[in-house]
Amino acid sequence: MTTPTATPSTERGRRTRDALVTAARRVFETRGYAGTRMQDVAAEAGVSHGTVYTWFGSKDELLREVTHAIVGEVVDASRERPREASSVDPYDRLASATSRVMAGYRRNARMLAVVEEAASADAEWATLLDQLREIYVERTRRTLHRLQDEGVVAPDIRPDLAAPALTGMVETFARRTAADPSTPDADTEQLTRLWARSVGMPVPPADPPHRA
Repeated sequence: MTTPTATPSTERGRRTRDALVTAARRVFETRGYAGTRMQDVAAEAGVSHGTVYTWFGSKDELLREVTHAIVGEVVDASRERPREASSVDPYDRLASATSRVMAGYRRNARMLAVVEEAASADAEWATLLDQLREIYVERTRRTLHRLQDEGVVAPDIRPDLAAPALTGMVETFARRTAADPSTPDADTEQLTRLWARSVGMPVPPADPPHRA
C-alpha cells in the first residue's frame, strides 16, 4: 500500500485530513467503489475539490487510508486479551474472541464490501483482502497449536487446515448477518459451539435451540 501524498504538519491540517477520511468512508459505503468520485468526498466533507487533492492524489489513496483503519481493527479483534489468556476456561476465551470478531466484521461490513468491489477490478485490492484474512487465519492457527499443547484440542486436528476452514466459517457467517446488527447473541453462541466441536473442544451444556 502506498503512502498518502501529504502528511499534515499542523493540527488544522490533521483535522482536515481526518475529516476527509471520515467523509470518504461515508461516501464509499453509500456509493460503492465505482460510484465514488473525489468531488463527492469534497461535498461530503464540506471542502473544495482542490482541498481533497491537497491530501490525496486519487480515490484509491483515500480507499487505502480508510482501509488502514479496518486492518487495525481486524488485527485488534483477533488478538487475545490478557484477561482471556489467563482464563482457566478455553471455551470462554473462544466465545469472547468469536463475539469480538463478529462485532468487528459488522462494524466494517460495508467497507469490506467496497474493498471486495475494488478487488474485482484491481489485483492490489485482492492482495489486501488476502492479507487481512491471513492475519486472522494465522492467529487462529497459533491458537489451535496452543490449545493442542494444553490438551484441549484433539491431537488429530491439523491447525494448518483447520485455521482457514474455521475462519472462513466465521467470516461467511459474519458477512451474511452483517446487514442485521441485532443478530442475536444466541447465533454467535451457536457459531462458537460449531467451532469448538469441530476441533474436539469440551463444550458446556446449553438449552436446546428453538426450532423455527
